[in-house]
Amino acid sequence: MSETVRRRVAGFTLVELLVALALVGIVTLLLVQGIGLAALGFDRVSRGAERLDESRGVDQVLRRTLGSAAAVHGNGPGIGFSGDAVRVSFLSLVADSGAGLYRVDIALDVSSGERRLVVTRRLAAPGGEPRAELSILARGVSRFRIAYFGVAALGEEPAWHDRWDGLGYLPNFMRIELDAAGAPARPPLIVRVWNAG
Repeated sequence: MSETVRRRVAGFTLVELLVALALVGIVTLLLVQGIGLAALGFDRVSRGAERLDESRGVDQVLRRTLGSAAAVHGNGPGIGFSGDAVRVSFLSLVADSGAGLYRVDIALDVSSGERRLVVTRRLAAPGGEPRAELSILARGVSRFRIAYFGVAALGEEPAWHDRWDGLGYLPNFMRIELDAAGAPARPPLIVRVWNAG
């Protein structure tokens, strides 16, 4: 009898071996599933961080560009600030493209078949460089809207307006609503125009 007990202690039965292999298989399957879910979650977090980083970069460029609008008084083509709900054009002293007064246009461009937000800079001086420097700020834009805050007529209270054209002075603030396709809606960006009177 002690010999039989020794044999059982020294080895496993076929049933015990099959149960152990089944348990190892189940644990391995659970580990592989867990690793797959972790990788998927990491990828989702990484994509979200990239989108957040990209939107912060766009916000910084818009703040710097719109905040640098110059208050240039006078009448005539190429003078002053004009904007509507999807486009804004103004004069700016931007150091990015070299010293000088530049005409800056920010608009939604759909000519390429893709909805993208573009910034165009060109020298404002007559006889200046005719080339325009074009920068694409965002691609796949699903919503873009601009509003202007200030006094549009003498005696009025400051309010938000869809247009700011032919007034001879700058708005105090601008509100930019910019969303990309497939991304969650972002809160509006409020930009102070520093040279506003």
